[in-house]
Amino acid sequence: MKRGIIFGMIILISWLFITGLQALIGDKEKRIYAYHISYETAIDKKYFPAHAAFQLLPQEPITLLFAGDTLFDWSVKTAVQQYGPDYPFQYVKEEVSQADLSILNLETAVTKEKEKDTVQLYNFKSDPIALKGVKNTGFDMVSLANNHAMDYQIDGFLDTLKHLEQNNLKYFGAGKNKDKAYSAQQIVLKGRTIKLLGFSRFLPAVRWYEGEGPVIASAYQKDRVLETIKREAQDTDYLCVYIHWGVEGNNRPENWQRQYAREMIEAGADAIIGAHPHVLQGFEYYKEKPIAYSLGNFLFPDYVQGRTAETGLLTLTLDGNVIKMSFNPYYIRANQIHPLEGQEHTRLLNYLEDISYNVEMDGMEIQPLE
Repeated sequence: MKRGIIFGMIILISWLFITGLQALIGDKEKRIYAYHISYETAIDKKYFPAHAAFQLLPQEPITLLFAGDTLFDWSVKTAVQQYGPDYPFQYVKEEVSQADLSILNLETAVTKEKEKDTVQLYNFKSDPIALKGVKNTGFDMVSLANNHAMDYQIDGFLDTLKHLEQNNLKYFGAGKNKDKAYSAQQIVLKGRTIKLLGFSRFLPAVRWYEGEGPVIASAYQKDRVLETIKREAQDTDYLCVYIHWGVEGNNRPENWQRQYAREMIEAGADAIIGAHPHVLQGFEYYKEKPIAYSLGNFLFPDYVQGRTAETGLLTLTLDGNVIKMSFNPYYIRANQIHPLEGQEHTRLLNYLEDISYNVEMDGMEIQPLE
């Protein structure tokens, strides 16, 4: 009798064990922890209810901010010595630091060297401490593709590179050799790759852009510029070109500049940003790609006034295949960049609309006309 009871209990326990094991195996087969589309029909809905379905999140827009010609010589140098390197940027810091990436054109050597390049009419030299203010304000990169980066010869240029690196500021548009000068600066933001190239079409001597040593990336040779853009555009999501060009004092680009901008976009550029005329110029879209012909001076000594003191911050918003452009006006006064308000703010935006091509200003947004 007892043996029968014991035998029955063994059979019952064995059956329960086998049944539980099968259920456990069955559950594991249903729990497919994957989200490849080929698995969708194999996933038991009771484990993944509708409200918990996998979704692709939209990518966040990326904001790139650009500022124009910047130097820290003469009265600006004195102001930095008296009030510190953050002083010139006191009123722009909030806007600059909010962008995902901020860039300016560093139109000066940053060095203690004394030997000037005598090919220049004016030689600009800034103290290394000034770059701390650039970094503290929120700038991340500078373009060196301009006609003052080598004002204090090769040694002064190499000092500039050293001080930029010490302040964790990346640069483009120039380098220790041609390969580096004509290579893009690259950064990944929010999962997307962005490249920046710099070129200058105003350089005081051939030796500034030809030779085996340090050079500025030249825009005189259009074929080389376009080939560089085509090469760099192959493996990036966005490619921006910052170009030093145009006629000083003119508030409109030359016809050849408009044609050049279009050819760069045809080659693969997603945005063209210009500087050098020392005044603001207008905007244009070509094939839905933004062009800002000149951002004017951004920080210059206190002799600037009127048009040469008008400045601002250009923001490009990269949102998938759409690139939007906006501009916030400022004014250079007493070695600082000051905001414009009220009628002056509106007046400058209206003026920029008047000198632009097929765009309208919607507040600070620059909209292409249909």
